[in-house]
Amino acid sequence: MSSTNAELLARVGLSELGARLRAARVAAGLTQAQFAGDTVEPSYVCRVEVGRRRPTLRVLTTLAERAGAPLEELLTGLTRDRWDAIQSTIDFAELSLSSEDPSEALAAADEVLSDLVGTNAPELFESALRLRASAREAAGDLDGAAADLTLLTAEPVADVKWVKDLISLSRCLRESGRLDDAIAVGESHQAHIAGLGLIATTEAVQLTITTAGAYIQRGDLGHALRACKRALADAVRYGLPVAQASALWNASAVLQIRGQAEEALSTALQAMELFEKSGDTRSLGRMRNHVANIQLSLRPPDAAGALEMLQRARKELDWSTASAVDAGRHRLSMAIAHELLGQYREAETELEASATIAPLNAAELRASQAALRGRLAAAWGDLDSARRHYQQGIAILTGSGADRDAAQLWYELGQILRGLGESELAADAFRRAGATQGLHIAH
Repeated sequence: MSSTNAELLARVGLSELGARLRAARVAAGLTQAQFAGDTVEPSYVCRVEVGRRRPTLRVLTTLAERAGAPLEELLTGLTRDRWDAIQSTIDFAELSLSSEDPSEALAAADEVLSDLVGTNAPELFESALRLRASAREAAGDLDGAAADLTLLTAEPVADVKWVKDLISLSRCLRESGRLDDAIAVGESHQAHIAGLGLIATTEAVQLTITTAGAYIQRGDLGHALRACKRALADAVRYGLPVAQASALWNASAVLQIRGQAEEALSTALQAMELFEKSGDTRSLGRMRNHVANIQLSLRPPDAAGALEMLQRARKELDWSTASAVDAGRHRLSMAIAHELLGQYREAETELEASATIAPLNAAELRASQAALRGRLAAAWGDLDSARRHYQQGIAILTGSGADRDAAQLWYELGQILRGLGESELAADAFRRAGATQGLHIAH
């Protein structure tokens, strides 16, 4: 129990504390006068027991000793054995998150949170809430995870766990397409982070990088690149290799979008080397996935090399607590690699696996799946289906504010239509693509 007794006393409900104190006195066979002794008046004990007075810590300590009751049990409502049992449940459930099915961890978190109703155990409550957020994210319930993380981050605390929760919150909001909210999480807490002395931590730098990721998805590459450069400078200044890797990762994403694929690949490989040294299996798996996506964007694409990279990434993602978005994105990348190799049946199999795993509100991922469906339909000669799938992806991106990505899909559709001889429809798609500034047109 890491909270101080003074902190627990300030948080405990008066009626709950009074009821526990009365139960301890009765169990000890003491009258209120005997309980009060020469420490306080019996009327004082009465007011405490009925929930009308908060005792000082010194008085409560004396009364607890007199009744033979553990002070922390009076403050928390939990015996030491029950506390330890709940902590063990949380610890075991956290280990189970590395499995493909997060339902066991989610059930454990719900059970613990239910058990903690009426208690005063902030550490256990926060651990259980954090566990549930992680399980919900892993299961693809991004809105539920964001709701839990919003509760966890409501009050700034001088602890890197708080910053980690901000990172998770921004990520969940970004993955669900709530880009403005994701950016606001990162930017609105910078002053608090500095004021709490957390500015020189890996987590503080990674929050800036997570915000940059939302800027990238929104199409604001200028903001994104500036944030990455600032994060990289901070990571180098404070000697934070993992944060440095994360900054390089996002910088490579900007370079890729700008069409500088070779430079993006070089930058991404630097980041991957740093992650390999860190032992962060989940980040390494996601990084390999990113490197593979750059390989797929080369001219000509290195689809075979990307497929090999993705096969290595799959093992790392399976061994880690990869989220449903991570897993869905990985299977989509596998599908694209197969598509580029002309292996359309394999591509369809991986695409359907990605669609099954991915959360329904993962906007960018769902739009990318729709675009691949469109390309595969075109490969089979089904023009109507191709147009329908592309328009579905465009609608998803437009609704989330990712206009740059929506414009890119219009351009891709135009290329497909032109290749099939549909000149007027292609021209219309190109006009729609050109309406969005900052569009990268790949040649």
